Amino acid sequence: MPYIILILGVLIGLYALYRFFLSASVEQVKALFITAAFVILCIVMFFLALTGRFGPAVAILVVAAPIFWPVIKKKLNIETPPAPSAAPITREEALKILNVYDGVSEDEINEAYKRLMLKVHPDNQGSDWMAVKLNQARDLLLKK
Repeated sequence: MPYIILILGVLIGLYALYRFFLSASVEQVKALFITAAFVILCIVMFFLALTGRFGPAVAILVVAAPIFWPVIKKKLNIETPPAPSAAPITREEALKILNVYDGVSEDEINEAYKRLMLKVHPDNQGSDWMAVKLNQARDLLLKK
């Protein structure tokens, strides 16, 4: 009976993983693999600690980390993002960024800013650069 429950659990888990991969973005898949690797590493380290082999395992990880980090960094495409540009923009660029017309009211500028900022805010996996540009465009059009 326990084997049937185990097999049923594995099948349900595989089906859920299949459904996840159908609709997941590349970032979500990367995050899943990184999380899975971390969980597996924690389980292995816990097992090694229970069996008295934790010290050598940590030593091997410390020695191997500098060797494998560049490979992991390249595979996961980890790089330091460039700082957002603070170069000044023109009024025409500000109008294009906020997708408004010349002579628009202050309320419409704020409404366009809020609508776009909800889409591109860094907290919503948006771009720091685009958030800076939206802020510049709003400030320029409102003359702040």
